[in-house]
Amino acid sequence: MKKINKILLVIMVIFLGACSSMDIDAGKYKITAETLKEPYKVMDEILIRESILSDWYNNEEPVRYLTTRQIIKKDGKDEVFLNSLKTKEITDKDVEKFNKLTKKYLNELERKYKLKDENIKDTKELVKKLVIGYNVIYPTTEKHLMTVVATENERDYILELNKKSEDEMTDKDRTKVRKLLNKWLERKEFFDGESIYSSEISKDTVKLVELSKKKELTSLELNNLNAKAMEIAFPELISSLSRWGK
Repeated sequence: MKKINKILLVIMVIFLGACSSMDIDAGKYKITAETLKEPYKVMDEILIRESILSDWYNNEEPVRYLTTRQIIKKDGKDEVFLNSLKTKEITDKDVEKFNKLTKKYLNELERKYKLKDENIKDTKELVKKLVIGYNVIYPTTEKHLMTVVATENERDYILELNKKSEDEMTDKDRTKVRKLLNKWLERKEFFDGESIYSSEISKDTVKLVELSKKKELTSLELNNLNAKAMEIAFPELISSLSRWGK
């Protein structure tokens, strides 16, 4: 049994190092022949900890999300295998296959959020809010975006666009605003802890602030960190992340 557990640990270290760019403490996952008798519970724990956002699985139990959407297909090979772990004697080969499946489904969940035109509910109102925020003296997300994130040309564009009425604003204008916001999502300067807490204090915002403190964020982490912050800052103007493109 000791030999099996040692092999399991080695496999898990390799697996976890490959499946995510985030720092991983292999010791936090108790992967043994005994724990794999509850394969879905183990997979849920890994997917939750390795996912940047719970939005990836719609804030549900990850495996439940995967099965209800038939990503893990009912009576399919993967489901049959995972169910067999509940009763069979676990081998090293089973552990390796379990790890590959967990990595596979983490990749199925993983997505990089990008705004589509329809994700901005009211472009005119969003532009107006950015301009109003730019002119206030106290810290807000809007002021931070306009003074820190936007370039001078981008800020001038927003200020000029705000002079247009709703009827004067074209589809081309709306698309340009959407593309501009997507560019902002890729910038390190976008996220501001003080501003996000002024919008909402919750488990989500606490997790986002903690993630923002990482020294080296991947492009995926940075984009999704900022996307979630944008959703929280403009709930009445930006649709929920589940509706965004990728």
